[in-house]
Amino acid sequence: MKPWILLVGTSFSAAPLLLTLRQQGFLVAVCGAQPDDPCVALADAYHPLDYADPQALLALIQREGYRHVCPSCNDYAYLSASHAANLLGLPGYDSPQVTATLHNKAAFRAHAQAIGLSTPRACAADDTAALQALSLPLLVKPSDSFSGRGMQRVTRYEGLDAAIATARQSSRSGTAVVEEFISGSLHSHSAFLQDGHILQDVFVDEFCQTYPYQVDCSNAPSRLSDTVKNRVRQEILRLVQSLQLVDGLLHTQFIDHDGQPYLIEPMRRCPGDLYYHLVTFSTGMPYLENYVAPFAGLPMRGGQPAAAACWARHTISFAQDSVFFSLSPQIPAAQDVRIFPLADSAASIRAAPYGKAAIVFARLPDTATLFDLTPKLGSLFPANTLERQHD
Repeated sequence: MKPWILLVGTSFSAAPLLLTLRQQGFLVAVCGAQPDDPCVALADAYHPLDYADPQALLALIQREGYRHVCPSCNDYAYLSASHAANLLGLPGYDSPQVTATLHNKAAFRAHAQAIGLSTPRACAADDTAALQALSLPLLVKPSDSFSGRGMQRVTRYEGLDAAIATARQSSRSGTAVVEEFISGSLHSHSAFLQDGHILQDVFVDEFCQTYPYQVDCSNAPSRLSDTVKNRVRQEILRLVQSLQLVDGLLHTQFIDHDGQPYLIEPMRRCPGDLYYHLVTFSTGMPYLENYVAPFAGLPMRGGQPAAAACWARHTISFAQDSVFFSLSPQIPAAQDVRIFPLADSAASIRAAPYGKAAIVFARLPDTATLFDLTPKLGSLFPANTLERQHD
């Protein structure tokens, strides 16, 4: 009899995780509140459940006797799974204190400053004295939201109170963090940790075109220099050692400011929007296999990634609510194009950061073309909507 594993989440991003777990020899049960989601039909068992409720997820795991629980690609799935796993002694998760430090923006910034990591100067929004010491411009963020929801850039102190109120409305805990704005280029680093060291890692360039705080264009390999990459690795290892992180993925966004990296946000869950496909297309890295391994009690795979192929990724979203019909790719330089539709034709799509119509990938011939075209992908994959002539 094959062993069971519970995958927390049922969305399109979770489907490749489900298939990977099945390839690893597991029967896969899923839980989620949307019975029409893709993983429900694919799974060996389905539990209708709002997994954002950690006590409900804990009760399910106890009742069914699951000994392995894998979170999918959102914060609610990871945090609820981590809560249950720590109480039940399941593999793959840090302690509750470490999880709270990494997944809460205010807590992470406080820890980062305490151990001397390069992060933007920041403070809790209710720390009046510390706020006055920060220099404009500022970024105001919910402490525990995602996809850039509720974030605002403030260039005058007169606008700070309103921005904090907006951020608190988008926060589950009603809290916000304020940090100094760092100019530079945005990137991400995915590192698979083993025994406190980096087993494998990859760097990706990222761009926010439709909504200013949500990544919708990215490419691998990255344009970063080896010097900056090594500085990031040093910062990550200092973070790993300070918190004694367990084996598995640590994914971090950072800003490169004139060669100096500033860590922005770490997490231990799998990033969404099919990020893993971008990495695997480009490097051949077994991203999904290594992500699920610690939760499944399996070893991760090491080795050097293959020579990088040039791949770009673009999430199709809109600046305002739209009716989406189709895509008309106009990227003759591409050697391969792959389209993952997320919505039916004629579906209504909410404005970013809430709605997405599709995710597209393009293989380009060389890094010069890749670096030139990735920030322009929005114009190279025009969407046909009610407002735009169909072609």
